[in-house]
Amino acid sequence: MTHPSDLASSSPDLVGRIRTGDSRAFEELFRREYVGLCRFADRYVRDVAASEDLVQDLFTTIWANRARLDVRGSLRAYLFTAVRNRALNARKHTLVEREWARDESAPEVRALHPAPRRPDELLDESERDIRVRSAIAHLPERCRLVMQLRWQEQLGHADIAAIMGISIKGVEIQLTRGLRTLRERFRRRPG
Repeated sequence: MTHPSDLASSSPDLVGRIRTGDSRAFEELFRREYVGLCRFADRYVRDVAASEDLVQDLFTTIWANRARLDVRGSLRAYLFTAVRNRALNARKHTLVEREWARDESAPEVRALHPAPRRPDELLDESERDIRVRSAIAHLPERCRLVMQLRWQEQLGHADIAAIMGISIKGVEIQLTRGLRTLRERFRRRPG
């Protein structure tokens, strides 16, 4: 025996009326199918509010694209298939979000994404950097060049020695002198 709503749902007349913008036909379809579609969606997403949102979104999409509505066969089958696809996509999206949240909470992943630095920290670092560069600029030339090659260019002692034409021990002596001078300068002038 055929259910009366099956006959009306499969009616190309209802689809045609909706396609032409008949809001009463759309409202009739919504009132008749909404509750059953929500129950069906809830089997997949297991969240009443999410199920309702999903079905409402489907009806919104149908109305927005009504001129292109192309239903082959039963309108009810079309609606239930659309709800199932949307529910499966929602479930997949939820699983991806959970996996991402779990991964992001792992200590090794958190270490890769340090918290952004506060503006006052950045300002302090910037001011400190300016003071250090200024202090290095006032060192004797050989000492200044060795310090710049070591800390600004990140070169090793052997490379600095080759560039400067001095021994590795000479590089170490210049670095020691430069650091001692910087320490004394910063001790004398706080802040």
